Amino acid sequence: MSAVMDNRSLADLEIEVRSDPVKWAYWKLKDPKGNPWRARWYQKKIIDGIMKGDRRIAVRMGRRVGKTETLVVFCLWYAFHHRNARLLIAAPYENQVRLIFMRLNEMIDDCDELRESIRTRTKNPFIIQFNNGSSIMGFTVGATSGQSGASVRGQRADWIFLDEIDYMDRDGIDAVTAVALEDPARIGIWCSSTPTGKRSFFYEICTNPDTGYKAYHFPSMVNPDWDERMEAQMRATMTEQSYIHEVLAEFGEETVGVFAKSAVERAKSQFLYSYRELNAYEREQYERQGFKMDEIIYYGPYTVSKPAPPAIRIIGVDWDKYANDTQIIVTEFDEFLKKFRVAFRAEIPRGEFTLDNAVKKIIELNAIYDPRLIYIDRGFGEYQIETLRLYGREHPETGLDRKIRPVHFGQKIEVRDPATREVDMKDVKPFMVNQTALLLERDKIVLSPFDDMVWKQMMDYQVVKITQNGRPVYTSENEHALDAFMLTILGFTLEFPDITQILEEVKVARTNKFIHGKSIVEKVTEKVFGGTRDVYKPRDTREFEPKDDPNWRLRKVPLGYAKPRGGQWGMRGTSRYSRSPFARRSI
Repeated sequence: MSAVMDNRSLADLEIEVRSDPVKWAYWKLKDPKGNPWRARWYQKKIIDGIMKGDRRIAVRMGRRVGKTETLVVFCLWYAFHHRNARLLIAAPYENQVRLIFMRLNEMIDDCDELRESIRTRTKNPFIIQFNNGSSIMGFTVGATSGQSGASVRGQRADWIFLDEIDYMDRDGIDAVTAVALEDPARIGIWCSSTPTGKRSFFYEICTNPDTGYKAYHFPSMVNPDWDERMEAQMRATMTEQSYIHEVLAEFGEETVGVFAKSAVERAKSQFLYSYRELNAYEREQYERQGFKMDEIIYYGPYTVSKPAPPAIRIIGVDWDKYANDTQIIVTEFDEFLKKFRVAFRAEIPRGEFTLDNAVKKIIELNAIYDPRLIYIDRGFGEYQIETLRLYGREHPETGLDRKIRPVHFGQKIEVRDPATREVDMKDVKPFMVNQTALLLERDKIVLSPFDDMVWKQMMDYQVVKITQNGRPVYTSENEHALDAFMLTILGFTLEFPDITQILEEVKVARTNKFIHGKSIVEKVTEKVFGGTRDVYKPRDTREFEPKDDPNWRLRKVPLGYAKPRGGQWGMRGTSRYSRSPFARRSI
């Protein structure tokens, strides 16, 4: 009799466990380290809400919180325990869909009962079919108009998952969510994303309860592994807006353009200098704008016979044979300002001998400024690159054969992620744009207010569209001077990380030890930025962390975080160099 009761008890226990996705996942699934999958408190909160009847949910999460993991676990539980279920997963880019299905398949392969329940698995299209008739299907819903989720139209669904929805086009979102009109009370819609700042569909369902969506907001700080080391690394590699969006999971300010206009204004107004003499008309116009002509610092003019004084410099070259002038930028690390300053800009008018004239100008500027390296756009420059290298071999004193660094804007480079320590392949163009924006927001770039070519192009620089692979496409008109400048920043970033201090690997202890009176955050900040003044003010005391409690997994993680304040991201406004104490002079 007891054996029968025991069997009944076991049967009841199994029913209880299988009725709860969280308990079933702990019983059957494995985390990436091979341990039983254990839900964090906020993951359990989302799933519990669904089990209590939520059919419209908006999940706003920061990086490294486990958004995709929660989605994958619920999908597997639902598909395995419901006959003939149909679950649709949509993301703006194919690589995102691929990563979700990769994790689905990893969990299936680590679970005997799931692996044995699979009928077929395909990657093109992304479909996982179960023996009980259920299916999990993956689709892309374009990030730009014209890719409006046509492949999802007409599909049947029990649950619709839109991951990274804030990167999707509104027409695509409408096309996918329209599938739920068949039975709105039964068909669930899961919307999740890190916010981009857009005031669109995701913003509405996260902030307006009248939309009918249950909204969840979890910043990266809820991750039990979050500590001061991770916070310092995130701040070290992100712009202010990126930190607000990616870590705090806040919508922040809606951004227009790639570069913050306030940061561009600071870059061109903090130091009055020019690398050419202003003519009478220009002087009159600038005086009307309030500039004091006797406070301008003049650099040069330099010549081959009177070269520029020694400094760390990189030349960037961007050319277009047919439509635009060739642009050449010399960027110098100013030891006095401790910033990157545009030291000279030259343009070669388009014409029959534009590229040959550009080669001659590069040779001349190499002699005048003695740059450490010359980063050149490879798009139209194969012949010129070989010509410069040949000249360098014939004239070894120029060093041109070793200084030339050709760059194709479509190529990839290896970059180490400071948070995960993993080496990742990055597209060159987005990477150099991001590094430039990062230095610009930290007030590490100085532009001459008397040469409006670079800073005006910064003001107008925008993302035109996002490709299917998630690669941004930028403005392709009136941007050649800016591209040349960003090539120099790329050069400093890759070749002189001790100066740019963006990609530098920072090794810190895992505990908050105090060494010579400084905390880990202060050590990291000093290592990366030379002090805390340009980043943020670290906490005076270390906050209690969930993992300090041996029973932290049973407790909710406090949200203990604060929105960044104005002083945390470096000095704002005009610096002390905006009105030079020196009289007019040339350097």
